[in-house]
Amino acid sequence: MNDLFIAIYFNDLEKVIEIKSKFPEIYSKKECFLIEGKMLFDLKNLTFFNQTIWNVDNWKDEIMPLILNNRQNTEKMLNFWRAELGKNNIQREIEYNHYCDYFYCVDPNDPDEDEKVILDTIPYFLEKGFREIDLRLYNRIACFDFTETKKLLENGAKLDINFYEDGASSALSFIGDECSYLASCEVIPEFKLYKTKGFVKDYCIIERFGDLLGLAAFEDMNKL
Repeated sequence: MNDLFIAIYFNDLEKVIEIKSKFPEIYSKKECFLIEGKMLFDLKNLTFFNQTIWNVDNWKDEIMPLILNNRQNTEKMLNFWRAELGKNNIQREIEYNHYCDYFYCVDPNDPDEDEKVILDTIPYFLEKGFREIDLRLYNRIACFDFTETKKLLENGAKLDINFYEDGASSALSFIGDECSYLASCEVIPEFKLYKTKGFVKDYCIIERFGDLLGLAAFEDMNKL
């Protein structure tokens, strides 16, 4: 199953087809991959993470060949899934925060986190004169609640409020910094390595899962 995970993760369609042909019993379990033996995950969602990441257009010129290649390979994988499922309209079927343990995401089901922004509580910041709507926006972004984030933005919540004097504690900074870090330090290097060295069996599945999941989540939040 790990080989299938890696092949789909890196949009290696030839390897996916090879596994499907040689190991059909393994391939048939692609919708129920177990993360750390406890959480079910449909591997097709890795392709949707890739689609979100590589369709961003603000990459530096020097890495655009890699981006365009990954974009093309992602589309090939999407076409493969469309043929497999017999339908053209396919999309991500999970919420990012269902897997909050694997990337920089606050647990949306933890009641203690409902009153927190970064390191302090919402009442603490209210006493300092901040607006509750701006605090709630940061809180909802941190737990990747897209529905509530959109509502708060429509009601006038601001993204550029720094809650500490560091000048880098706004929601915009949070989203931008994580997008930049995950892309430049984790995901891009891994895809470069795969492109040059090909199929390697000693990948840390959990780390790679968190990197791709996290970057896709932050990019989607950035779009919002």
